[in-house]
Amino acid sequence: MANELTIFTEIFPVQLEALPNLTLYQLKVSGAIALDEIGGKVCYRLQTKFGGHWKWDKEKEYVITDSPQDEPAIKQILQEIWETSDEENVLRSLENIEVFRNDTASTQGVANFVARSLQDDFSQTIDKALAKHRREAKTHYVNLKSRLRGWVIDNHPAVSVSITSELESKIDLKTYLAADTHTDRLKGLNVTDKTKPFQTSMPITGIVGRLGENDTRDRLLAFKPPIEMKHLIEQAPNDELVVKVAGKYDYVVSALKIKIHNADYARFKINEKLQIEAAQRVKYITSVASIIQESSLVDSAYAENKYKHLFLNTDDIGYNPKLRIGSDKITTPNAVLHSLKEFGLYKSAPNKQIRIAILNASPQTSLDQLRKHLRNELDKQLGYELIQATKQESSSTSREFIESAIEKIAEKDPDIILGIIPTPSFDTDDWTPYDDFKQLTLERDLQSQVIQPHNVDNYHIIGNVVLGILAKTGNLPYVLADPITYADLVVGLDVARQKKRNLPGTINSAGMARIYFANGELMRYNIRETMLEGETIPPRILRNIFPQKEFTEKKILIHRDGILPESEREALTEWGNQIGATFYFVEVIKSGTPRLYASQNGKIVKAPKGSILKLSETEALLVSSEFPAGFRATPQPIRVRTYPPFSLKHALHSVLSLTLLHYGSLRQPRLPVTTHYADKISSMAVKGLKPKTLDGAIPFWL
Repeated sequence: MANELTIFTEIFPVQLEALPNLTLYQLKVSGAIALDEIGGKVCYRLQTKFGGHWKWDKEKEYVITDSPQDEPAIKQILQEIWETSDEENVLRSLENIEVFRNDTASTQGVANFVARSLQDDFSQTIDKALAKHRREAKTHYVNLKSRLRGWVIDNHPAVSVSITSELESKIDLKTYLAADTHTDRLKGLNVTDKTKPFQTSMPITGIVGRLGENDTRDRLLAFKPPIEMKHLIEQAPNDELVVKVAGKYDYVVSALKIKIHNADYARFKINEKLQIEAAQRVKYITSVASIIQESSLVDSAYAENKYKHLFLNTDDIGYNPKLRIGSDKITTPNAVLHSLKEFGLYKSAPNKQIRIAILNASPQTSLDQLRKHLRNELDKQLGYELIQATKQESSSTSREFIESAIEKIAEKDPDIILGIIPTPSFDTDDWTPYDDFKQLTLERDLQSQVIQPHNVDNYHIIGNVVLGILAKTGNLPYVLADPITYADLVVGLDVARQKKRNLPGTINSAGMARIYFANGELMRYNIRETMLEGETIPPRILRNIFPQKEFTEKKILIHRDGILPESEREALTEWGNQIGATFYFVEVIKSGTPRLYASQNGKIVKAPKGSILKLSETEALLVSSEFPAGFRATPQPIRVRTYPPFSLKHALHSVLSLTLLHYGSLRQPRLPVTTHYADKISSMAVKGLKPKTLDGAIPFWL
């Protein structure tokens, strides 16, 4: 058919016949050092010494190389490693490097080997090609960067080529510091080494001190830096600041350029949209692909017309984007607000009065239009009687004012508080007036909705505010028209992580579950606080989240935000065996995924929501976003992975269906409601922003 879409990817199969012979080496270590701790470091030493490519296969914990060496050469490099490693260096634990003759590299290992080798060989050529598309703005440059990554598709190694945009400030870090002397605000800024034009940006993680203090200059020069860096260190004045980058490298600030990430836009007064439309993105990827294809190691990209068995759509998984509202009516997501006004909510609170209190920390901002819009939508259109319980107003955003105002508001027993709270000037981990407001309302079990002052006259956000108010005042706007049939409950599971101070790693502070019925109605949220090391939720917390009384004999589908630790899966499976429940497991991985595209009538367009690339019988890439017309960005898929016996078809269906049920916005989110906002809830939890009642049925996170 003339209008038929053909889906294709930015992933390229490896041509196995072009691969060189690969040799595997085993590392023998002493003590309790994990092989992964030293694998990459050993490969770097070997590649520097012998050339060729030496890569660490994490899956099988082997070194893979296309440049094998004889035993005397290996003994020599071992001796050099021992002689140049001090007692604190983990490489001291390396005892031997031995050829492993009885196994082959994993498919993922081969894919990673090819991707990293191509990156090594062609990175400068690629960067120069992409530099032709550099765009200049008043305060910054927009640069294009590529990333190659190994994948396994249908048991075959493959390499993805992804393009990202980076903003580079026109002023260097030293010039920036001259204008903003708050050195504590440097942490988190991303920088690159001026002497390495193609270096990937790294975050500033600490302040070392001044160059003239504690022999810092001599220490930096003792590392024998390259000549250009040596000159920068020698020429810098004694009072120049030295910062720590990526937790391990010390730099004088005059040696660093600033790379501007999204979180820095307000700080640098930038209003830049880095969206790249699908056709333009494919053009950039094609230019990179043509470079790496000179190696003959990769073929043309996976496309539906050649690999039809790998490409699925919504019909293949039985996805039906329909919602059930009042009077047992069915509607679509795009028509939901209009349908709610015509037929009512799926389930309304018994009392159709909504007592709204207002805390206005921006009194110069008129709220007349906001009141008018809310009364029109909630009162006239949806039949709710709005009552303004009280209003507290001040130009102060101090803790004292906010606490005093909330105390007075609480006496009026409102159903919800609208907080008109200015945002900080840029993203920060510091405590803000927003945090004061949320903490003081949550600990009193008061529902709240924050509106930024610049949005109070914005009619386009009113629908989102209305849905949020309804959901937080005991109403249920809509549910799935067709409840899922393969589970009784769907549970979003996440860990709230808290960074340690001055130490690597994290402390996990809370296990969070959001439990939904098969039709998508929130049964309750459940927060279990603890302090523990590592990345997993311990068995005792999991048993508390899923008590026998409620979950016995149930089929429970777990949506885990990110990678599901094996220990969690084993603990829940064992608990299910004890209480007669069945747990199914699905990972929802939101970052690092290559994109899908579509071709239609000779034009490159966005892949529609529900486009699927099947990686294996248990894993797929899913386009879960649907951007409105005129939106230039290309949707990034999420990676969905399941564990047998739960089918991939049902995993994809559950994830896609639950993107329909977010009551914080009329626009459907990229993630299912089970894991959407997981990062936000986690960051709130580690700050202490949690409800007084750690089990509840009101979605406080909206």
